[in-house]
Amino acid sequence: MKRILIIITACSLSLFAMAQEEYVSAGKPSKGDSEYLPQAGDLGIGVDGTPFFEYFGNMFNGSGYNNLNLGQNTLYFRYYLTDNSAARLAISILSTKMVDNEYVQNDAAVFVNPLSREQLIDRYTYIENGYGITGGYQMFRSYKRLNGFVGADLGYAFYKDKDLYEYGNQMSVANPTPSTAFFGPTGVRTLERNYGATHTVSIGLFTGAEYYFLPKVCIGGEFGLMSGINFIGQSYRTQERMVISRHVEEQIATEPSEHAWFVATLFPYSYFGGSLYFLVNF
Repeated sequence: MKRILIIITACSLSLFAMAQEEYVSAGKPSKGDSEYLPQAGDLGIGVDGTPFFEYFGNMFNGSGYNNLNLGQNTLYFRYYLTDNSAARLAISILSTKMVDNEYVQNDAAVFVNPLSREQLIDRYTYIENGYGITGGYQMFRSYKRLNGFVGADLGYAFYKDKDLYEYGNQMSVANPTPSTAFFGPTGVRTLERNYGATHTVSIGLFTGAEYYFLPKVCIGGEFGLMSGINFIGQSYRTQERMVISRHVEEQIATEPSEHAWFVATLFPYSYFGGSLYFLVNF
């Protein structure tokens, strides 16, 4: 974290020095400066800049492990309605599936031959899916190649995750507590944990600044105030067990549905997700 702050500070000071050296007079952008700034009808596409700063920072500090982690798959768009105003949109997609296979003894084989080393496979699967969309409006005020802005946006997000378990040894009258790799022999085995879906609706106010170091290519940052509500669905667990001679699968509620309000000042603001971002306009 300290390394990231040092890099961000150094970049900010460098940009400020460049601006002071190249521009000595105040006022509106000159004709040459205006060519650097986006205009009405332009489309902007942006990415979070934090992973790039971390990657290049690790290159210079001799880190043995350095990986360009681009984080969540988020697409950022901006359409300029006028030279000084734009509509913006962020679309986030998160989809993960993780599978863990573990060996477990074959109870049937061991019953026939206690010295048997035959094995079966137990499987654990974790699945998560998240989607988000944020739309907003922002207004700009330019000074040379520096663009300050303010705006507001409205967002919606959906998130859901669950655990799935599959077992090699089947539960039966002859084997009511089969061996498992995840929980040990037990008379009640979990088949699924569903943590409930979360729906989030939010509204935010933001401000920030961008510096155009190349024509229509900038680096920027923003912070703001966000308020919203989370609607969290009921969680439940599906389990199996033997009831005398009958195999039963049942669903047990674990957490009731709930909702929670939140208000927070955010830096970085959630639109780009990182402390700094890059934006290219066409």
